[in-house]
Amino acid sequence: MGRILSLLLTGLTVVVCAIAQSSPASAANGSGNGFTYGELKVGYGVTQFGDGLSARYEAGNFGTSGGILSSIAAYRKFDPIDHFHFGLKFRALGAMPSNGDNNQEMFFNFWGAGISTKYFPFSATGSDGLFLQGDYYFTTQFTQKYRRTEAKEFDHQFAIGGSVTLGLGYQYKLSNGYALVAAVEYDWASRRGEVQGIGDATFKNSNFGIQLGLVF
Repeated sequence: MGRILSLLLTGLTVVVCAIAQSSPASAANGSGNGFTYGELKVGYGVTQFGDGLSARYEAGNFGTSGGILSSIAAYRKFDPIDHFHFGLKFRALGAMPSNGDNNQEMFFNFWGAGISTKYFPFSATGSDGLFLQGDYYFTTQFTQKYRRTEAKEFDHQFAIGGSVTLGLGYQYKLSNGYALVAAVEYDWASRRGEVQGIGDATFKNSNFGIQLGLVF
């Protein structure tokens, strides 16, 4: 699975870099024709736990689970379709430790690869100002780790599934042809994995994130 993740991220990075070299800051320029552009965002995300995850989290009295939330995407605005942008996106959260009872720590990381749509309802150029965002991650994986280092106790779990994200953001043109972007996002995920003594299990969680970034 690590190899698949590396290939997905490498492929999307190559696409975004090629876009940046061939047509820099097309979205920020607000041309009425079709154009392609890249987007890089970084921020903070907080995870909420549901079925399959909440019982142990609550029993251990763990604190807030959150971390660095980052994403890289490549979008295309098609000439005949006003105000809509369609793209490919990779999104990941690297968790900071959540502390619980008895010196326990918990980490909940995830990544996802999927498709993304942005809609600019009030933009005259169809590429700046307020936008609505919807993402569908057809492949997403979490890795969860509980540890108590002094007792040498380590417990790992992973699961794979899909997720849906809704977002609200704002894109602001810069004088050099690029653009700044800010967004808030809420993600719902459902994944399946195997648990010792149980077998197949479903794991559900949500994540609220705030990100700032650059359009290029």
